[in-house]
Amino acid sequence: MNVEQLIEEIEVYIDNCKTTGVLGGGSMIKVNREELMAMLEELRDQLPRELNESKQILATRESIIADARAKGEQIVADAAKEAGVLIDDNEIVNLANMRAQEIVDNANAEADEIMSNARETAKTLQKGALEYTQSMMGGMEYLYSSMIEQEKKYFDAVIAKLKEDHGQILENKHEIDLQLGHSSSRSARSKEDFIA
Repeated sequence: MNVEQLIEEIEVYIDNCKTTGVLGGGSMIKVNREELMAMLEELRDQLPRELNESKQILATRESIIADARAKGEQIVADAAKEAGVLIDDNEIVNLANMRAQEIVDNANAEADEIMSNARETAKTLQKGALEYTQSMMGGMEYLYSSMIEQEKKYFDAVIAKLKEDHGQILENKHEIDLQLGHSSSRSARSKEDFIA
């Protein structure tokens, strides 16, 4: 699977995630962190592989040129063999060299085009993948920040309620102590007594 296919897979995954229905007017989604991180890790692994493939394409330039030179030399040899004494050796060599140079020029032009296309493709893939990953990380950062804020508010409310209930319990206990004519020290029970 190449980088473009991985990006499409992540897009499909995100489209299939359920919206929270609370944050951002339903624009926020619930994601399986392990699944998403696995896809992003595969994307991170794939980028260097495709860049290496582009480098290999660039490396073939010398091979193409060498092959063209070999073909040119073979043309020289074939021309000399076929012409024999009918054509001057210098003329054969000149014609063969011209043909060889033409092949080399074509090979250079083809190699330059391959190199240019490979560089542009690598840049486009890398930029697109990085921008998409950055966008995903930004969304996840906002999602987690919102979740943390909501949980903090919830637990703050729970603690406030517990403190309120605890104060009411102390007040009720004190009133009962007064009605029984006991001091608070006499009626106090240890935590161990309460657990027992």
